[in-house]
Amino acid sequence: MALCAILAFVAVFNYSKAHEIQGDLAKRRLLEVSLQDLIVQSTALHHLGNPHTYETQLGLETRGYRSPQELLNQLASRLAVIETINTHSGLADSAANLREHLIAMDQQLEKFGKPDPQRIEFWLIELGIFNSTLKRNTQEADEKVNQLQRNNLILTLVVLIHSVGFVSLTLWRQSTLRKRFAVELLHLSNQACSDPLTGLLNRRGWQDMSSAYLRRMQRENQLQGSVAIIDIDYFKQYNDTYGHEAGDIRLREFAETLRTNFRPGDLIARVGGEEFAVLLPNCTADDTQRIVDRIRLNGCCKVGFSAGICDISHTDSIDRTMAQADHALYQAKNKGRNRSCLGKVSV
Repeated sequence: MALCAILAFVAVFNYSKAHEIQGDLAKRRLLEVSLQDLIVQSTALHHLGNPHTYETQLGLETRGYRSPQELLNQLASRLAVIETINTHSGLADSAANLREHLIAMDQQLEKFGKPDPQRIEFWLIELGIFNSTLKRNTQEADEKVNQLQRNNLILTLVVLIHSVGFVSLTLWRQSTLRKRFAVELLHLSNQACSDPLTGLLNRRGWQDMSSAYLRRMQRENQLQGSVAIIDIDYFKQYNDTYGHEAGDIRLREFAETLRTNFRPGDLIARVGGEEFAVLLPNCTADDTQRIVDRIRLNGCCKVGFSAGICDISHTDSIDRTMAQADHALYQAKNKGRNRSCLGKVSV
């Protein structure tokens, strides 16, 4: 932004300078008009060099002048206008020379009746010098104004591009920060809802996700599904015998077995030390029991487990379904473990 401020300051300075030069150019345009009038009037001076008085008078009258003095007076008036308008120091000397020649011609007219032809020639030469100098200075001023305007255009484009770039960068940074914040928030949310040992949902994640599953099933009138609570048998003894590290390995292996054998859309969570919960949408308790028993009996699982299963078809709360499934799990444990039992459906 500091660069933008500097460039903007330079642009304002250039604009002010260009405006000043344009004001001076307006005066020079007016000066050019007055000078052209003076040049046209000066062409009548050649009549004063005529040796015949009659022809001199006739020539002046055809140009609209009644006498040589009137011609010189007209030249003096036009020169006075030019001297008033002129603000350029480079033209001041030339204007002074013209005034000197005009005074000399006036004196010669008064003394000899006509100006010296050489003095008239000096006047015309100085007039040509004044004209060429004025044109050159005007052209240089025009070029300078054009250059300043081009520079201002470039500066404006640079400021615009820099500003757009700065705004774009700011928006990109804000967007990046928002995305990073969202990712970090999602990561924290996942950490809060995930079990760090198995990578499954923890109890909090299970409560949130299973309640959402149940609401969606009820909203879409898909009132069929089941919940299974699975508990590894004799896990405490295993931990005491082989240590917690070996127990953690068994828990990770068991979690992977559940992930592999249940459907991708089923909800699986570790809700306790060695206790797991599974929600199966569009699956009855009988179907779920067959899946659980297949996992238990096909040899893919290195530990024995008991399971309690309950339909959620007519329940309005996941906690009520969990209570029924937990009661069925208690029955399976009492019947000798390593088995599954169905719970009663809440009405």
